[in-house]
Amino acid sequence: MDSHKTNELYEKFPHLYRERLVPLANSKMGWGFQCEDGWYKIIYEMSKKIDRLSVPGEFAPSITEISRNKDGTLYVEARNLTPPVADVITSAKEQSRLTCEFCAYTPAFLRATKGPHKDHIACGRCLAKVAPPTKGKTLKKRTKPRRAPDTIVVKR
Repeated sequence: MDSHKTNELYEKFPHLYRERLVPLANSKMGWGFQCEDGWYKIIYEMSKKIDRLSVPGEFAPSITEISRNKDGTLYVEARNLTPPVADVITSAKEQSRLTCEFCAYTPAFLRATKGPHKDHIACGRCLAKVAPPTKGKTLKKRTKPRRAPDTIVVKR
């Protein structure tokens, strides 16, 4: 994710992402968010809901890793979970299943084709941006759309 958006999440929810300061042997949050910018809103909403549900203190929930799962969905690892917080994380994972990882467009699907979006959840527009041009096909020149004439001329 973009460093600007990463820092914004760190500043708004410092207690939730306190694991970023821990050595990498204990938490992978030091690497930042290992996903693209399209899931920023999902992560932000998830963090906001967890913030409302959690009680400040030593045993408050903390997120140790956010990345992309092997099946293309959002992967969230956390400590000190309560059942309501686990439900929020599960709903964020399910929401990421249909949201483009690159532009946040919905609906998007898991892409299994070769290329940079392989095993990512992407929409058709993002897939078309990186797709190589097709060989042998030329684009037709667009003409004015045909429309019915206002008057009909009959030849005799």
